[in-house]
Amino acid sequence: MRHSPRHIRPTEHSSSLPSRIDSRSNHVAENRIARDFGRSTMGRHGGGFSIAREQLGGDTDARRAGTGDHELSAPLRADALPAGASAPPAPGISGFRHFLSDLDTLPLEKRFKVDGDDPLRTDESKERLRSLMERLARRMLVAPVWEGGQGPLENADIPAGYTYLLQLVAHDLVQTSFPLSVLENTATGVRNDRAYRLKLDTIYGGGPEVCPFAYEGRPKAARSRLRLGGGGVNSDDPVAMNPKGRDIARIACPWDPNSQPQRLTDVMIADQRNDDHAILSQLTTLFHHLHNGLLARLSPPTAGTTESDTAATYKAFLCARGAATLIYRHIIRRDVMRRVLNRKIYNRYNVDQPHLLSASSAQRPSRGSSIPLEFTHAAFRFGHAMVRDSYQINPANTFALGEVLRATSYSEPGNMPLHRKWIASWSNFFDVPGRPRPQSSMRISPHFSGQLYDRTLFPPIVPDGAWGLAYRDLMSAAFAGLWSVNSLVDEIRSRQPSLIGSDPLLEDHGYRVAQLRAWLEQNRGELTDADIQTLANDPPLSFYILFEAAAGSNDPARQGKTLGTLGSIIVAEVVFGAMLEGRIPDETASSTLREALSRLSSRIYAANRLDFVPELDNMGDLVPFVADIANLRDADPTFI
Repeated sequence: MRHSPRHIRPTEHSSSLPSRIDSRSNHVAENRIARDFGRSTMGRHGGGFSIAREQLGGDTDARRAGTGDHELSAPLRADALPAGASAPPAPGISGFRHFLSDLDTLPLEKRFKVDGDDPLRTDESKERLRSLMERLARRMLVAPVWEGGQGPLENADIPAGYTYLLQLVAHDLVQTSFPLSVLENTATGVRNDRAYRLKLDTIYGGGPEVCPFAYEGRPKAARSRLRLGGGGVNSDDPVAMNPKGRDIARIACPWDPNSQPQRLTDVMIADQRNDDHAILSQLTTLFHHLHNGLLARLSPPTAGTTESDTAATYKAFLCARGAATLIYRHIIRRDVMRRVLNRKIYNRYNVDQPHLLSASSAQRPSRGSSIPLEFTHAAFRFGHAMVRDSYQINPANTFALGEVLRATSYSEPGNMPLHRKWIASWSNFFDVPGRPRPQSSMRISPHFSGQLYDRTLFPPIVPDGAWGLAYRDLMSAAFAGLWSVNSLVDEIRSRQPSLIGSDPLLEDHGYRVAQLRAWLEQNRGELTDADIQTLANDPPLSFYILFEAAAGSNDPARQGKTLGTLGSIIVAEVVFGAMLEGRIPDETASSTLREALSRLSSRIYAANRLDFVPELDNMGDLVPFVADIANLRDADPTFI
């Protein structure tokens, strides 16, 4: 998947609308709404690894630059220390931190180790790390046996579309893309998270004034509609789409010497990562349709160019953006997190004022991000295990995963915009009422689709080295200096013992080691006895998150259906923490969506102009609603 240089992080200011709006009668309320929904500059990414690529791509900076192993390394070495010695925290990189820690670099005794030593200590120890992770990655090619050999590999509880909605959520949390090593000893002011988390920042950018290319232009009038593209006729796609606008907007880049009129190399969306592959760009299109459909219901009947018309346009934009954001966050809370988290953890965090473990830290990190490395480099990579070998995009077309990943403006600019065969029928991805059951995601386990081992998609980090996404995930986690599983469990136990005591894998270290050993020995492949001993006693966090999900807390009916306890804790802390910290005033965990929308509209218009929006608790509800407000019920190709 494509990777391109990113901008610096957003400037954190409260307003980017023209000052003339302030003269309107509702300017105070409008400015407050703008602030609440995260209006910011367009800035994207800055430093560190981005989960954007990790959710389905790996560290593509290294892949494209060909700069080798140092692209994965971070300033966490302790070369001069004797084996097993405790290292004082290194200076680290401002803008990055670890889970449940005020430090951006953990002391050695708390970090993942290989054979009891720092895996980055010497060239010899790094070579041992590489070879061990390569053998573990190959072991992860073996499909698990579920429920005594009777259970399917697929997870009917999580339809396939959620794999990629999770990727969009990841982009909306994390803005960084550069490898950690590039930022070592720099003072660029970057950080690992977005300034406005889980507020559709990757859809809206900084708004029409700051990110105009993501919005349709209108002569002498304010921009408010998000751009759409596609639907034209060409020799390969002779039948016009009805209506047009079924793809994100794409253009030829005239300053690119290799660009030709028919080679649409660039995308006109707020975050280019949302063109990582065909399914994600189609999901981005769905959210553009959502905004534009809401806006059409809110906009004044005439679109003039006077100052009052412009003010009305901005009010409609703010209300549509706010409504789309509330719908999105409501679905994250009520649908996405409910599906992927352990039920006990979900119930604990899905409240108005969740008690966050991170609140027990001595103080808010002064140099760190709100998004810990254990989330970006371990827990939230569980989506890789959910990826299918192939996808039925619409009733007429099924594609192998590799084809899906290559259908981008970066990889195939000559085949853009997306042809009819790539236009998603969303009942294939989400459980839409009255439609056949959608295709499922794969169960969460230490097993990836064989196509994620494709050398052309995920080539070696170093010449003649190992390849594949599993290996890249393991190496990225190791070089980021994450918590060891044992130390992290101890830390959580010290803060909230009840979370650990209910799970035998976390409660009993001996049981955890025995279960890991049993899994590693089954179909062990090239793993040696020494490898198994090392990995069972100190498993990489990214691997353990998948392993505990597959274990299912000894409940065969839940094996691989959700994250396990530790993975759920990390994901819940970050996702619910982001919504709590960046809470929208109209939003509470206990209120209905319609109540939140009514409060939003009343703050802007002094009346509820969003009463046409039904209670949308999941993606299966959202898809037909978008079809209705965007006039896509009878679309060709089909939308639903």
